[in-house]
Amino acid sequence: MTSGFDAFSLALFTTLAPAGVVAFIALALARLGVPGREAAVRLDRMVALPFSIALVGFIASATHLGTPANALHVFSGVGRSPLSNEVLAAVAFLFLAGSYWMASFKERFPDALARLWLLLGIGAGCMLVVCTSLAYAVRTVPTWDTPFTPANLVLGALLAGPVLGLLCLSAARVRSRGLETALAIVSFGALAAGAIVLGMRAESLGGIANNEFTAASLAPHYEAAVIVHCALGVLGAAAAAWSIRRALPERLAIILRITASILALLAVFVTRIGFYHLHMTVGF
Repeated sequence: MTSGFDAFSLALFTTLAPAGVVAFIALALARLGVPGREAAVRLDRMVALPFSIALVGFIASATHLGTPANALHVFSGVGRSPLSNEVLAAVAFLFLAGSYWMASFKERFPDALARLWLLLGIGAGCMLVVCTSLAYAVRTVPTWDTPFTPANLVLGALLAGPVLGLLCLSAARVRSRGLETALAIVSFGALAAGAIVLGMRAESLGGIANNEFTAASLAPHYEAAVIVHCALGVLGAAAAAWSIRRALPERLAIILRITASILALLAVFVTRIGFYHLHMTVGF
């Protein structure tokens, strides 16, 4: 079983980084389709928000390495270690997103270069989410080595990320009815699918045990966490969906999206904490 601090830091990373990636992708899609120069500049400036959210998560995850020097050893396993692949993908995404944001302050920032940069950032972000979802495929940890693990992480990203994306669009003062509607639909769909997957995981815990523990005993309140996740997720997704109404004042829309983002992130975080408390090795 993981320590409370390790569980908190890793839960923070797997909540914030994937959500930040999806929010960045939402901004990038808006930027690729925006017609005006002024709106494009505002979107470029707002890349700082999803970048910062992902960066905070990455820094939090580094605390369980013990010392900064251990981070160097992580890269030695790139290609054969899921953890190394995850770290490399995170560094690549943060580099591309952060350097894009800084480069966008240039007075003459070629649009063709911006589009290529954003596409590379989208690709790196997708790789980060995929690598993070696969990092827990450890045969000696039967509670993690299940199809539910990658599914839960991806669906969590698709729940909170689009809501954060809506907030970024509001902060950039860019309205795109089609993109906003799509983001709200993705968030609701991920919530529904995620609730089913979490329920199936909770049901499976009774059949997993080693010589010392049963999986269910490691997280006795896991079912309650799933219920809290669903409640917070519904409130967050509903607030986000309500915010896309055209008749709403801009200030109210931003307040709704801030609230929705907090609720969605909390919904994901609750189940990520429970996931890390389910750490159990084969045998002892």
